[in-house]
Amino acid sequence: MDKSKTPKALMEPVRISIVEDDPEFQEWLLAELSEAPRYQCIGRHQTAEDALAHIPKAAPDIVIMDLGLELSDINGIECMLRLKIVSPELKFMVITGQPDDDRVFEALKVGAGAYLQKSDIPKKMIELLDEFQRGGAPMSAGIATKVIASFHQQPTELVQVQQLSPRERAVLDLLAKGYLYKEIADRLPNENDPTRTISEGTVKIHAHNIYHKLQVNNRTEAIRKYLRR
Repeated sequence: MDKSKTPKALMEPVRISIVEDDPEFQEWLLAELSEAPRYQCIGRHQTAEDALAHIPKAAPDIVIMDLGLELSDINGIECMLRLKIVSPELKFMVITGQPDDDRVFEALKVGAGAYLQKSDIPKKMIELLDEFQRGGAPMSAGIATKVIASFHQQPTELVQVQQLSPRERAVLDLLAKGYLYKEIADRLPNENDPTRTISEGTVKIHAHNIYHKLQVNNRTEAIRKYLRR
């Protein structure tokens, strides 16, 4: 075959970054990847802060993300959010310990294309990566069960979110993406004068109204309801 006509995807390995604070599991992942030349580990990070500093520049094809990240001040969900803001094309494969319901839906909402429990993947890592790279969405059986069960719940949270005004939804969407009140104010035009933006105080009023309508007490609870809608 003429190499000049070979698609780039067939010539170059898939570039992978690992965000995992367990050194033993990180080493296991690296060993698995070394067995498959079609995959190349270009970065390993034990903290979210280190991942945020290096992954956007490295531009991997896939990020293998742990959610706990106990060595970080930022958890895996927020790390994914911040990476998505600066690198929307990133693909995330979440691999974690015992997931709770909130984390499952938050991770899927912010961009996880695969969600696996560590106990489910021994000796199958390359197969799972192959499936993910082909466009599949590998998911542990326990995670899939949680997702299916969510469709049978009362639609209370969906109804509550639907009660929000378009401006309140815009504020909540930016909150879910990790923006601060001041940053949100700078991004939303004043409804009476589109040439100006709204004030931080106005954002706080919208946030108060959002919390009231969603029957929550803070930003984290509001985002969780929003992501599960």
